[in-house]
Parts: sequence; C-alpha cells; structure tokens
Amino acid sequence: MLRKLHLFPVLIAGLLMTIIAVSGVVLSAQPALEHVDAVRTSQASMSVATLANRVTTQLPGAEAIVRRPSGTVIAYHETDGQQRASVIDPTTGKATGDYVASPVWRWTKNLHRKLFLGDAGRIAAGVTAALMLVVIMSGLALLARRMGGWKHLLGRVRGSGLQRVHNETARVAFAGLTLSAATGLIMSTTTFGLIPEGDGQEDPAFSVPMSTAPAIPMGRMAALDIDVSSLHQLTLPNSDSPGEAMELDTAGGVGYVDLSTGRWLAFQPTDGWQRLQALVRMLHTGQGLWWLGLMLGAASLSVPLLAVTGLLLWLGRKRVMPKLAGNVPARDADTVLLVGTEGNTTWGFASALHGALTKTGLGVHAAPMNEVANGYPGMRRLLVLTATYGDGDAPETATRFLPRLKHLTVPSDTAFTVLGFGDRQFPSFCAYARQVHDALADRGFQALAGLGTVDRQSEPEFRLWCAQLAETLGVTLDLHYTPLLPSTTPLKLVSREDYGREGSDMTSVLRFERDASARPWGRWLRPRLPAFETGDLLGVVPPGATAPRYYSLASGAADSVVEICVRRLPDGACSTYLTDLQPGETIAAFIRPHTRFRPEMGSTPVILIGAGTGIGPLIGFIRHNAARRPMFLYFGARNVEDGFLYREELGGLVADRRLQALRTAFSRSGDRTYVQDQLVVDAPRLRTLVAHGAQVMVCGGRKMAEGVAQAWERILTDTGASVAQLRAEGRYVEDVY
Repeated sequence: MLRKLHLFPVLIAGLLMTIIAVSGVVLSAQPALEHVDAVRTSQASMSVATLANRVTTQLPGAEAIVRRPSGTVIAYHETDGQQRASVIDPTTGKATGDYVASPVWRWTKNLHRKLFLGDAGRIAAGVTAALMLVVIMSGLALLARRMGGWKHLLGRVRGSGLQRVHNETARVAFAGLTLSAATGLIMSTTTFGLIPEGDGQEDPAFSVPMSTAPAIPMGRMAALDIDVSSLHQLTLPNSDSPGEAMELDTAGGVGYVDLSTGRWLAFQPTDGWQRLQALVRMLHTGQGLWWLGLMLGAASLSVPLLAVTGLLLWLGRKRVMPKLAGNVPARDADTVLLVGTEGNTTWGFASALHGALTKTGLGVHAAPMNEVANGYPGMRRLLVLTATYGDGDAPETATRFLPRLKHLTVPSDTAFTVLGFGDRQFPSFCAYARQVHDALADRGFQALAGLGTVDRQSEPEFRLWCAQLAETLGVTLDLHYTPLLPSTTPLKLVSREDYGREGSDMTSVLRFERDASARPWGRWLRPRLPAFETGDLLGVVPPGATAPRYYSLASGAADSVVEICVRRLPDGACSTYLTDLQPGETIAAFIRPHTRFRPEMGSTPVILIGAGTGIGPLIGFIRHNAARRPMFLYFGARNVEDGFLYREELGGLVADRRLQALRTAFSRSGDRTYVQDQLVVDAPRLRTLVAHGAQVMVCGGRKMAEGVAQAWERILTDTGASVAQLRAEGRYVEDVY
C-alpha cells in the first residue's frame, strides 16, 4: 500500500511537480538578490516618519512608499506628468534608479503559481502541492521501513547505487520539500477561500473626527513613529484632494492617519490568523528570510533528480517476469506457479521449475503473486516461490497477495506448497514465506509438504526441494536452472598474496581493478568501479558453471580496488578458478549488496570475530575506522605460520589505534585453541562492552559461527541479554558461508 501511495501521485503529476519545483528554484534566488541590493544602505533604527519625511522632501509628488520584505524601499510618484516607480536610498530619501519589475521574475511566477492557466492553473498547482506531500510522507515511511525502523532513519543507507542516490537525496531534502509543499498547499487553499485570510473584519472606521487644520511635517507625526522594518506600505493623499487621510499598512495592522495632527483616525490590528498567513507566505517564498529561500531552492532542486532515479527504480521493478515458453492461460491451468521477488532473482528458479513441470505434461500458469486471479477453475495445485523483504515483509511482487487470497475461489481439494528464499543469518529468514504457507493452510488448501527454504539462492537446496516435489507429484523433473544475474564488470587481477602451501591448504588475497581495455575509451579515461562497500559480496560465475559463488569484499569502491580472500577447496570450481589466476588476467563479476553486514553508525564499540577468510570484510571495516571508534578483533586460523592473514597490516592498525585490541586463536599451533575459546576467556570485558552498546559482527564458516554463538550465550548468562535479543536489535550480525 505504501509503495502505491508513493508511486501513483508521481505517475499522475510527476511532470507538474518537476515544473513547479524547477520554477521554485529560480524564484528562490529573488529574495537573496534583493537582499544584496537592500543591505547597501542602512535602515537601522529608522522610523517611518523619518523615511516619509525624506522621501516627500526629495519627491514632492510621492503617492506611495512601499517596503519589500527584503528591505528594498520603492516610491511611486509623479514626475513631469508621468507615473514612475523609483528605488529609494532610505538614508537620503533620494531615488537611486527606476524600479522595473523583471519580466523573468514575472514569467516564472506565472508559471509557478498558475502554469499560465489562470484559476485552473492555480487549482492544478494546489493539487500538485497536496500530491507532493503524499509522496514525501509515504517516501519517508518507505525509507524508515527499509532502514529497519524509525530509530534507524538517520543510519547509513543501503542498497544499489541508484537506491542510495535516491534515498540519500530524499533524506537530505525532506525538511525543505515538506515545508515548501505544506505552505504552498495552505496558500492555494487560502486563494480559493477554503481557508479564510483573516477574521472577516471590514476596513477600520474612524474613531475620531478628521481635523481641518493644515498638515504638519511628516517627521512630527506620532502615528508614524514606528520602526521602518514593520512598514508594508504608506499611501499618501492626493494634494488635489484636501481632507483625505493617509493610509498606513504595517506588520502590526492597518489604519488611517490625520495629516493635521499626525495621530490615528482609525486602526485595526493584525489578528492571529493574518499573522499566521504572513508567516506561511514568508516560509514559502523566503521573502524576509533570504537564506531560507536559498535552502528551499536547494531542496526543490532535488525533485528532478528524485523523479529520474525513482522512474529508473520503478522501471527496474517492472521487469519482473521473464518470457516463459508454454505458459498457459490462468483459466486452463491445472498447476499455478506464483512468484514473489524483490530483485527478480527468484524468477530464475521459477523459470526452471516452470519448464520442468511443463515437460511432464502439466498445464502450468506462472505469474507474480500480485497478479493472483480471483479464481482458477481447473487448478489442482498451487506452487508459491517467494522471497522475504526486510524484516518479514512481502517482496515487491507479492505485496497484494495476502489481501487478495481472502477472495480467492478454488476447488476445496486444491493442494499447495511454498518454497521460501532468504538468508539464514537473518532472524526473519523466510518469514514472509511462512506467512503465506500458514495463510494458505488457514484457507483450507491441502499442504503437499511443509515449508521449504533455500538459503542464499543455493542451487543444491533448490534441486533437493524439486526432487521432493517430483516424488510427491509422481513425476520426473528435468531441471535446467540458469540464474538471472545482473550485468557484470570486467576485473583485472593486479596483485595476489598467498598463504600456506599450494593445494587445498592455500589461501589467497586477490586484488582486482576494473579492466580498462574492455571499454573503448579506457585508454583516455580512468576506469571506475561500480559502487560498493566493504562487506558487500562479489559474485563470480566460474567457467562451466551456471550459479554464482559469492565472496565478501575486504574493500570499498573508495579504495579503487576490489579485494577478496579465497581459500582453495579440493572440489571448489570457483575457488580453484580464482586461485589459479595470475596478475593481468581478468574475470567477469558483479556486486551484490550485503546491506545488513555493516558496523552501525556511531561511536559504540564493535566486536569483530572471524576465522580464516572471514577476516576479509573485518579488516576492511578496521581500515575505514578513521574515527578510531573502539574495535576489537578476535581472529582464528589453523596455524600462525601460514594461516595468519594480514598479520603485518593488523599490527600497524593496532599501532594506529584503528584497532584497539587483537586476540588470536590457532587450532593447530601454539595453545591449539579456537576463536570461541578466546571469547570465553575474555568474557568479563565482552560483557562490559555489550552493556555499553557494542555490536558483534561474525564472519566465517557456519560451524565456526555456531560455536561463536554458543560461546556468546555463555558469556551473556545472567546479564539479561541473549544472542537472540542482540540479533533482534541489529547488534549481532553474521556473514556465514
């Protein structure tokens, strides 16, 4: 629902939002430019009486004196029978030049306020402001959900480069855009009388009779003894019309002044609602607060960028379903395959399953979960493949499934099965898939099996589930799985460091740069790496394989190098491929964001725990610890001689205070201990660090991670905390393989 609320106003009025925002950027410069002109002369401690006396002395034909919010003073007067408007120097009352309203400002205001369409344009502008508010608020809610809750709203934004640009820009511009849209909406509703401009009082009535005595000098008029900064307009009577009063409009109210006595004939003070309206105008236009105008203009400048990046993100999500051969219409299907995905990767598995089921003679209809029909007359079985978004939410293509499920009409004996895709290290692993499974069971569907799960797009786990499904259905499935991979970047190996003996015990630190020769302009422009951060994953598909292997990154894009740690495995196709590379050779790879494996923002301690190649992202976090927040590293390996990765560099990082303490454990040399043993030894200190808000980050093999979690349960005994609690708070995160 939130995504719809965020998307539909943009699709309806995105162009109008951009036009109004860009014209607003231009208008935001006007108060600042007027302010520059106004500050050239001082108006400090000057009264309206003094200003009026000076102006009427220099310009006897003055008819009105106007002070703009910027401080610029303009006199309207008659000279040689011609009406003129002059900019006034308040210190002398002399005209410094003609005041001519810029046609550029006039044209831009017309575009901004009413789109050159009169009242219809004003209505369109008001509606656009309202839609902008909807987009802003729904976008803020979406960002909070993506960040893991409102308390993390100011944390580091995760996701692809395009997502980070969109979300970071929106977060910075939020206050300015909200203020502009809200005040614009109020001004629009006021224009059409939906909100009253005042309390409905008429012009003030004279409370005393007007004197017929000659006029006194302006400088002696008591009613004009107010600071010039509160002046809006002073309207002088026509010299050919004796007996007229002088009208004075100020921030405090409007009234009439007797020229003979200089006292008020009548005065109506500004009411609270009028003051509020004036404040709204000032906050929207920046007139009177030139610096605010510039800030609002800068915020409005983000609207075109947000529109473009938002459109690109939306188009990317629209490409959610590949073309499937033999995909039968919903009304003819005996088997319905529904897919929920956030980044489209689940469709790779769905395509393989669809093809295999179709070959067995079943009539299979595949569709996104959001496109579930109200009924499938011939359906006998329902298969659901779905990922989980965030903390147990539905992915992009499944947000409408559960509400629509309530209205789904199917035969009572329809069977179902659900396969969830996720990352087992997260507490909400396949949580949405479980919601779907339970909801289908509650609706009376017959479960073919319990909930199936696939961890990190594991092809073996997927094939095992398919084999169980085939046995249940009594068919043979011939699967041909081809993962849907993002576009790759050519990377050239520039250096390597090898640890251990050649063969299965060898571990290599590999560093890559983008291959310039793969781009036509690479000789002239320095090749740039795609955006990524330390802890993200490098995806590599080895020759002859179809599924990618992922390696945690020990570097970020700012390091201008892609660095990974690879241990050569006896039957590891990808590890063998990578560790056989020599400097100068290239690979094709892609970046997969790993947004939850990051140190939290702030200065709280970070406890890093890794074994073997798991030190890769951890040393990257330490390298980037320029603020010297307390970081403690517990590192385990087989032996100190050839398994201690980054040994010299770690010593330098300790000396530089980027790493506060280093603890090591070697299972085949020295005391022959494991990293979890060292944790238990340091239990008192670790309990203190956790009590001070420390975050625990674990990287390495699953068996090691399980041992570390068990050690932490011992450490946290009688503290009121637990590993599960820390996980729920985002203070215990794992990168486990």
